[in-house]
Amino acid sequence: MMKALFFDLDDTLYDQLQPFQEAYDRTFSAITDIPILDLFKKSREYSDKVFTLTESGKMPLEEMHQYRMINAFQDLGYTITAEEADAFQSAYKEQQYKVSLIPEMKRILHYLSSKGIPAYVITNGPSSHQWLKLESLELFHFIPKTNIFISSEVGYAKPQKELFDYVNTQTNTTGAISYMVGDSFENDMIGAKNAGWNSIWVNTKNKLRTIETIHPHYETNSYQQLEDLIRLIF
Repeated sequence: MMKALFFDLDDTLYDQLQPFQEAYDRTFSAITDIPILDLFKKSREYSDKVFTLTESGKMPLEEMHQYRMINAFQDLGYTITAEEADAFQSAYKEQQYKVSLIPEMKRILHYLSSKGIPAYVITNGPSSHQWLKLESLELFHFIPKTNIFISSEVGYAKPQKELFDYVNTQTNTTGAISYMVGDSFENDMIGAKNAGWNSIWVNTKNKLRTIETIHPHYETNSYQQLEDLIRLIF
């Protein structure tokens, strides 16, 4: 069977820091001494903490958006209001629909297409929100909509093994030939490990492994490294 590549969406196919930075500049321009990357990482940590609550509907998305930004700012020594968090989220959402593929990622997708190698997307998040980002990326030139799996539509989310098993069934693949490419150690790498998949960690923001005993099959610290690796494996 031919090897297959499964890509995460957010912070893998595009740089999520770019719309975050633009939204920050619009909303919090008066605060100039916070490292934006640190704030971004903190906000992701807090959204990951309550992801299962938002996925199940126990925590409304609006509440999660406030929670992650208020707590991220607090960790860095600032207090913001729920209204300020809402204003940031509004700007952030607008910018997320203006994203574009990372240039190396675009070349990777061209390469896979030219070789006839199957490519897929597995992403956590609300259906309509994720589809709008995928459309903004013009991803359907490379990956058909039938090859895209969104957690809120499937009923399982990364890192649940059930999601990976479901995707294998739907794509007529096995874990042995499946490669999960993603930035999230918890969702992408641990999920792939538990499902018996191969894993490629796109660690461009130098995150730490949260479980020392789990190692991705491959780790890249730049998109150029990722492009070179995929050409080598495939």
